[in-house]
Amino acid sequence: MLARQEKEMVELFQTIPSEPGLWDSITLDAVGQSSGISIPVQLQPVAHANMARRNTVHVYEGELQAYDADVFAISGVVEYRDAAWNYEQPASLPDEYKPERISVLRDAQIRVSVPRASSFHPENHMRLPVCQRTDEPGRWVQPATLPFAAEAHGQPLYGGKVWLPYRCRLRSYTYSAFLQCLDDYRPFSPETTGKYTVHWFGDTNSRRALKKITSLGQWCSGIMASRPQCLCDDSGEAFPRFTGQNTVRDTLLELNDEDGGWSVRENGMVKNRGIQSTLAQVYYHRWEGLTQYNSGRWQDVFKPSALGLYPQANLVVISIGNMDVSFTQFLEYTRQLNELVVLLQSAYDEQHIVLRMPQYFCCRAPSGNPPRRMQKDRNRLYGDYARRLFELHFGSRLHVWDVSGIAETLPLEQRRDVAGCAVNTVPSEIVDLENLQLMNGICNAASLRSKPKPDGWRQDPANIELA
Repeated sequence: MLARQEKEMVELFQTIPSEPGLWDSITLDAVGQSSGISIPVQLQPVAHANMARRNTVHVYEGELQAYDADVFAISGVVEYRDAAWNYEQPASLPDEYKPERISVLRDAQIRVSVPRASSFHPENHMRLPVCQRTDEPGRWVQPATLPFAAEAHGQPLYGGKVWLPYRCRLRSYTYSAFLQCLDDYRPFSPETTGKYTVHWFGDTNSRRALKKITSLGQWCSGIMASRPQCLCDDSGEAFPRFTGQNTVRDTLLELNDEDGGWSVRENGMVKNRGIQSTLAQVYYHRWEGLTQYNSGRWQDVFKPSALGLYPQANLVVISIGNMDVSFTQFLEYTRQLNELVVLLQSAYDEQHIVLRMPQYFCCRAPSGNPPRRMQKDRNRLYGDYARRLFELHFGSRLHVWDVSGIAETLPLEQRRDVAGCAVNTVPSEIVDLENLQLMNGICNAASLRSKPKPDGWRQDPANIELA
């Protein structure tokens, strides 16, 4: 009887329709033996009819792209088998996380050489063009191995390492310089007058990003970064610049490069404060993704009567996936996404859209009450579907903010440390890096490079282009 119950339980687990051959959740990394650089290898089911069947041998393939000189060893684990990674149907979630280590041949190593003339050689990194996208792949590097001082170029450090893109370099924007960019360049905006305004729809991760922006980077900086709310859950933290908690869903923030930002309206109520010489505004709607846990119907936020209460948007940021993975089944998520696309097309027919991808998740079973059904492959597949759908409908107006690639390239031990956060947020140092990724993608866009720099534009020495 017990064996029958276990068999019935296993068969409750099913693959996700967008990836019917993905029965096993596998984490596979190529790790540099000298550098410690960790490169995730994304495995895909091979194209074979048998892969859609449960009771057969399942074969996966992946491509390793390594651009750093080192000897890379392969290591990995099988997190779940028989689609047990997709906990949509079972009444209970796995209460234990028991990954199986993958056996790898002792001589299964890959030696990579990089010629000094190559653009991937560390000596040439500062000669790379500045990044113009918000989804550039990269890796974590020990600063001591670089022929330049990464800290001097404004790169945030985490765990003693710095994250460097492969094909471009991150320009060192301060938060003040970023706000100046919004005011002076008005990126992607067809409008040339009025205060530059961002409409931002997001969850806890967006709140943390905005805490950094409104405090000009002071929130959870320096020795304060080790506080619990800086490492993980800040939901109970009193933050004077704006409330940002569940009780306040709609906030209008005014920002400038000297005072940071303050909320001037929350849930329709005017606050008796403001700042002088506002450079930009953010209308921030705090939501729980496209789920039933919002205070009302999420669709109502995009009604003209609701958006008309706030200044017209020059840019739109949409953060989805984190709550949807946790509380929505995949097919229902696709239906909600289709509805979101229609509403965005109606509300924002000219504005560019920044799509913030779900956070990376790994290395533990889901937790919470109600349980958050996050898992590495669920997070990835939900994000991938949203990316493809938005690319189809918004084309060149879309900018994918791929924050997941930053955490996924951490060494496995550090990924486990980050994964200890029950609400799956990242430490404040990584929030700085995610924001820097956004700043570069917005302010370095090729369409802006032909515009002359305005008088008084503040530029760090690291911002100077190298020939």
